[in-house]
Amino acid sequence: MKKTLAGLLLLFAVAACGGSEADTDTDAATTSESAAPEVSGTVTIVTPANGALINGNQISVTLSSTVEIVPAGTMTVGTGHHHLYLNADLSPADQPVPTVPGSIIHMGDASSTYVFQDVPAGEYRLIAVVADGLHIPLQPWVVDTVSFTVQNQ
Repeated sequence: MKKTLAGLLLLFAVAACGGSEADTDTDAATTSESAAPEVSGTVTIVTPANGALINGNQISVTLSSTVEIVPAGTMTVGTGHHHLYLNADLSPADQPVPTVPGSIIHMGDASSTYVFQDVPAGEYRLIAVVADGLHIPLQPWVVDTVSFTVQNQ
């Protein structure tokens, strides 16, 4: 009985450690296929212009992109949607862009314009990022940054 049990254990151990070259190649192919493809493109903050002086308390943002802009949730390779960071630092490249009202904005409706309301006077940095349907920034980053000043009158 002990010899039979030992033999079975040895057989299971060999089977568990075994694997053909084909199995290894399949695992490698699966891993490389599941990696996110790189997307080349640009996004440009058309307005406000870098260095602009804005009178009032609204910031009208207009964006242009060479990446096809589609609604959030669309997972077509080479497409994405806009996100705006107003005086906020970028989130990690492998994490979804968070939502922070008034600071980090998701433009998931595939729009290219947005208006920040009730913006106090001060110095501002605006970053535009294009992310995929799950809000993960495209790689390499598709990003633009401008700085401007708001004067409330």
